[in-house]
Amino acid sequence: MDYLVAIIGGGIGAAIVTGLFKLLENRQAQRFKKEDTETENMRAVKTALRYLLYDRIRYLGAKYIQTGSIDIDDRRILNEMHASYHSGLGGNGDLDKLMQAVNELPLKLH
Repeated sequence: MDYLVAIIGGGIGAAIVTGLFKLLENRQAQRFKKEDTETENMRAVKTALRYLLYDRIRYLGAKYIQTGSIDIDDRRILNEMHASYHSGLGGNGDLDKLMQAVNELPLKLH
């Protein structure tokens, strides 16, 4: 009888341990899937932000060049936007010449 209890108990214990390992594997797989999805989402957000900054810098830079001058605060903000676009978001340098022209503009006095 003791042997029967040991065999059944061992089988049940093994089943419980196996079930717990399966549960942990499933949770880990779900966590990795969630992390992969979050990584994809962050890439998409980064790409969208890069395009938004590109468009905004291009638009504002052209307007300041058309006006022929720029306020010092506007120039500082535009340069910070460009630094974020170029260095932080991996911009490709397409706006470097535009920014050079903007930085050569005379400063507008209030």
